Amino acid sequence: MPGKKVKSNKGCAGIDKQSICDFQKQCDLYLKEIQRAVKNGSYEAMPVLRKYIPKGNGKFRPLGIPTVKDRILQQATKNVIETIFEMKFLDCSYGYRPDRNAHQAVKQIRKYIEQGYTWVIDADVEKFFDSVDHKLLMGLVSEEISDGKVLDLIESWLKAGVMNEDKQEETYVGTPQGGVASPLLANIYLNEMDKQVTKIDSVRLVRYADDFVVFCKKKDEAERTMKQVEVILAGLKLRLNKTKTKIVNVNRGSFGFLGFKFKRAGGKLFVTPRMKAIKKFKETVRTMTWRKQPVKPRVMVGRLNSVIRGWGNYFKIGNVKRLFERLDCWIRTRIRTFIERKKSGYARMRIPKHVLEAGYKLASLMTLIKPHSL
Repeated sequence: MPGKKVKSNKGCAGIDKQSICDFQKQCDLYLKEIQRAVKNGSYEAMPVLRKYIPKGNGKFRPLGIPTVKDRILQQATKNVIETIFEMKFLDCSYGYRPDRNAHQAVKQIRKYIEQGYTWVIDADVEKFFDSVDHKLLMGLVSEEISDGKVLDLIESWLKAGVMNEDKQEETYVGTPQGGVASPLLANIYLNEMDKQVTKIDSVRLVRYADDFVVFCKKKDEAERTMKQVEVILAGLKLRLNKTKTKIVNVNRGSFGFLGFKFKRAGGKLFVTPRMKAIKKFKETVRTMTWRKQPVKPRVMVGRLNSVIRGWGNYFKIGNVKRLFERLDCWIRTRIRTFIERKKSGYARMRIPKHVLEAGYKLASLMTLIKPHSL
């Protein structure tokens, strides 16, 4: 059910300030209103609420938050049309697709490098979600979808506008990050790039949403392919970010993708978390274990465990044994200090590791990698 899916994704209220909990109180009534409006053609998408979330480089990423009603209708539409487009999407695409994920993309990259595709185009599309051309996108959608009402719905979401600090802005291009349908629409749009890039001889492509890397066996092939990729993207009214896009030989340098760093040393490929990902994880742990946090130690550890498991489960597929050992040791030190300052009786007593794990139920990164380490 689309309503359950939207609820599980949580998210804040849109411009109408109606939360998911508010919607649930009169769920049947609202669903009937949506159904009636779509059926008689009176449905109008509301502008999305502009929110900004911090990025790792100190900048902010703009999100567009639709209303709960729009989210539910987007989810229902996505459920119907996704299976149609899934049959058209290529295997090189891993992001926001059923039964596909980032771990599969990372493992495929490893295979390509081991097969000798050591020249890598580490690509970055400049402001992709802000640059999607509506006419081109709707043309691609209409190639598979002929239902006029569905096409009208999708176009209404694209052109709904943005409410930015109480000022409504028109949207002539782009699809808002944060919308339920946006990841699917992005895949529909970039599937055109997938089809053209994968036709280039001796080239391998791995894409996750708007992030992608292209693999070649020779330097001149990589340089030639990069020019071809620029032309392909220009046909979609997109362009590469020249300051962030680069050609790398993994035998002499490294590149990052989906939070991982890929580098070859001593004939072996090492896949590790990027330094930025490690720093962000440690900042989160520091904040949660700050000595003046007004929470009891067991409560704090319980909250911290979800962060440890989430981060560890994502990066456990890499070469992370030594890193995880060091981080586990560092986390235990932070927890000990926190507990000792909360309980004066422990002021000069080092809390043993087994007490932290058995008594406080502290999670360990190392326990996550034993069956999975590469």
